[in-house]
Amino acid sequence: MVALILVVCLAATPDVCREEQPPGDVASAMSCAVQGQVIAQEWLDEHPKWLLRGWRCRVGRAERAT
Repeated sequence: MVALILVVCLAATPDVCREEQPPGDVASAMSCAVQGQVIAQEWLDEHPKWLLRGWRCRVGRAERAT
């Protein structure tokens, strides 16, 4: 499994940042690299108070927040 990890910061307070993992996993590291920007934009469209600081693809078991 490959998970997309977004590093996002609050637009009003840019020093407040966190990692987000959009739901679902991508099939491979290559598809993550190709689809990452699209998935990140979709997440940002749904969360307008946040700005994208960066993103990465993590290979291995996905971590889920509880």
